[in-house]
Amino acid sequence: METKIFESIGISTDWVVILLIVIIFLQFIWILTIISKYNKLNKRLSKFTTGKDAANLEEVITKRFSEIRQIVKNEKQQNRDIDLINDKFLTTFCKIGLVKYDAFKEMSGKLSFSLALLTENHDGIIITSMHSREGCFTYCKEVTNEESYYVLSEEERLALNVAMGKDGAKEAAKEREERKPEIGY
Repeated sequence: METKIFESIGISTDWVVILLIVIIFLQFIWILTIISKYNKLNKRLSKFTTGKDAANLEEVITKRFSEIRQIVKNEKQQNRDIDLINDKFLTTFCKIGLVKYDAFKEMSGKLSFSLALLTENHDGIIITSMHSREGCFTYCKEVTNEESYYVLSEEERLALNVAMGKDGAKEAAKEREERKPEIGY
């Protein structure tokens, strides 16, 4: 009866038997490769879990988790330290502007200066020292948010602009330094 079905389709029973033998052979090869991979994996697992390493496996895993907890703890401490440093940075002088000049016509050598010391928020002080033959006079003016409550001299304003990094301020300070007063003898 089966042969009538295959004959009605036009397939010989010999070809069906050959096809089934090929399928069985491919399945046999597939099973052998699976067994081979299983044996390799089993050997690796046996090496990992036998003898000295097997007894310490739990200790190793526990140690690694402990190390991870310590790393997380250290990271949290480092983040707190970074935040503290950032808070301190906002109140430290990190912007500096210096302008040297001759305050009086009879003096030369650019012994007078205006020094602007500013925080990141442009708060700080301007120290001005004016040197003359009679002595040296030093003044200090507060700066809050880029401005001073006191009237600033040209040199103090220039030092403030250099500290804030305003366009052209550094070039103007260099130009002012290069100007030499004419001294008559």
